[in-house]
Amino acid sequence: MAGVVLLFTALAVAMVWGLSLRLQAQLREQMLDQAENRAQQLADALAGQTQSVSRLIGYILVSLSRQWVNHPQGFEPAVREALLALPAGIATGVTVVDAQGRLVQAVPGPLMVDQPGIEVPFLRRLREDPTRTVVAEPVVSPRDGQWVVELAHSVVRDGRFEGAILMQVSSDFLAASLAQLALASGDVVELVHPQGRVIARSQGNRAAVGRALPPGLPFMSDPGQVQGTYLQTDPMDGQLRILGWRRLSLNDAVLLVGLSERSVLAPLAHSQRQAMWLTVGLSLGLIAVGVWIGWLLRRLDRGQAQLEEAQHLARLGYWHFDAHDGAMGWSDEVYPIFGVTLNTFRPGFDAYWALVGPQDRKRLYKRFQQLMADGAGLDDVHRIVRPDGEERFVRLICRADQGRNGTRFHGTVQDVTELRQAQLALQKLNSSLERRVRVRTEELQALNRELEAFTYSVSHDLRTPLRSIHGFVNLLQETERDRLSGDGRDFLQRIQDSARRMGTLIHDLLAMAQHSRADITHRQVDVSALAHTVVQDLERSDPQRQVQWQIEPGLTVQADPTLMLVVLQNLLGNAWKYSGRTEQARIVLAAAGVEDGQQVFCVSDNGAGFDMAYADQLFEPFKRLHTYQQFEGTGIGLATVARVLQRHGGRIRGEGAPGAGARFWFSLPVKPMRYFSDSAPSEH
Repeated sequence: MAGVVLLFTALAVAMVWGLSLRLQAQLREQMLDQAENRAQQLADALAGQTQSVSRLIGYILVSLSRQWVNHPQGFEPAVREALLALPAGIATGVTVVDAQGRLVQAVPGPLMVDQPGIEVPFLRRLREDPTRTVVAEPVVSPRDGQWVVELAHSVVRDGRFEGAILMQVSSDFLAASLAQLALASGDVVELVHPQGRVIARSQGNRAAVGRALPPGLPFMSDPGQVQGTYLQTDPMDGQLRILGWRRLSLNDAVLLVGLSERSVLAPLAHSQRQAMWLTVGLSLGLIAVGVWIGWLLRRLDRGQAQLEEAQHLARLGYWHFDAHDGAMGWSDEVYPIFGVTLNTFRPGFDAYWALVGPQDRKRLYKRFQQLMADGAGLDDVHRIVRPDGEERFVRLICRADQGRNGTRFHGTVQDVTELRQAQLALQKLNSSLERRVRVRTEELQALNRELEAFTYSVSHDLRTPLRSIHGFVNLLQETERDRLSGDGRDFLQRIQDSARRMGTLIHDLLAMAQHSRADITHRQVDVSALAHTVVQDLERSDPQRQVQWQIEPGLTVQADPTLMLVVLQNLLGNAWKYSGRTEQARIVLAAAGVEDGQQVFCVSDNGAGFDMAYADQLFEPFKRLHTYQQFEGTGIGLATVARVLQRHGGRIRGEGAPGAGARFWFSLPVKPMRYFSDSAPSEH
């Protein structure tokens, strides 16, 4: 199917390109036809202007011929007056020749070289029609060496042909006149002798004048034809042009207007590019759509195959039943579910009902009756008994659709034997686990009661002996100080210090146990305000210390206020303690952004720092990275902080370097989490 789509796509693309190229070719032909009409119209218009000039020169030549016959002594002044009457630069002079073509007079004169004899055909045409002005082929003027074309009129005395009067017209002047026609840069206008030599050309006149055009052109092969068009490649510049021509009636010269094919088709180039891009875009669109449809079909085929494979692996089959005519059908996967074959078993409602397990028939029958009544659908797991006696569990899903011919039922049936067996086993396991959890809960509650009793014992029974030791040591120092040696007094001081440390350790242990068991009440906590409270307590404990505090304002978090105070007391207290030997101590509390749904804060100082090699011991009880002689402490504070944050669902980590201070990042959830109570593990 995908291959057929791609084939039709290729045919559609080919049709689009064929239509586009055909339309472009038709448009090109229309443009060329219009160019032919325009070239012919321009040639007709310019021919009229040129004939007006020829007619004027003809009148002057007739007048000069009469002057030569009747008053030869006034011929030269008449010539000069006639030249002045003409447009400046059009004529370079006038000459008179006899019947044999020999020069008789030249005005102005003298000539630079001897005037050659006039060509015999020229004189022959004048003899044949003395009343006509004849144009000669272009020649180089003997006066100034420039190209000229001579227009001649016969001299007749008493009915006898005696010669001709010729006016030399500048080829450059004619070329400049032709160039005044507003054309494109590649277009040209030429004035051509009836025999095919160029008289003047609007572009490149010096190189073109006198050049013979190729033979066989329409105006040369048929002298009676007065106008027409043709297509030719110009030998001068190699451009292909559409030429319109018109024969001048006065002297048979031909005016050509050549429109460059390039300039004619130039306006079409933009449209052709647009059409080409449009064709390319449309082709790419068709290809994209074809490929996409082909990909969808392949994906559909692959999806169908995968669906069939999934149904086989999941042991899932489809079925349908028409209540109107009792027809029932199902997919191939249903047969192995029921343990039957296509050749020996015919699908039907009665055949299916015969396979349903006896213990589930009554319940399933009620479900079917309810389905027939309300059409709400059915989803049921029941037993079936295969023909070989094996009992299996299947899940039957049914939907009802109302149509013109009654109700149509359809759905799926799936073998869920292993799943059902696992569910039954899980139910047994859950029952067993519930009993074990109850027993474990009772044991934990008993342990908690024992822990509370132990806490009470530590709080009261251990503190009393410590107070006695401390009291008797004080009495010994007061009453027996003078009789004790220096070592004895030192021993008493060590006993007193150890008792004090033991008391502090017991206090911290009790606090840690209390904080680990305290109920958590989440509230909006102003962390900045709590930090300022801790700072005031620390400064009151040692008013002489100068510490630069930087507490970022506006820090808030959802947490238990009391436990949050414990966290700040330990973290800021540690920073205060370990920066005690640092000049210009600085302690900072600031927000560090949000990561993985946790608000992160950072407490940093420039104090003693610690070795990162022992960083994994920071949050373990009784693990200290400095000796008691360096800094006092029990090693319980950071463990308490870690436990409090853990109960909130938060985290803590530290970084530091010896002598370079320490930084502790701690985080709390943006949304408070539910937690497990230590006193009642089964409740959360």
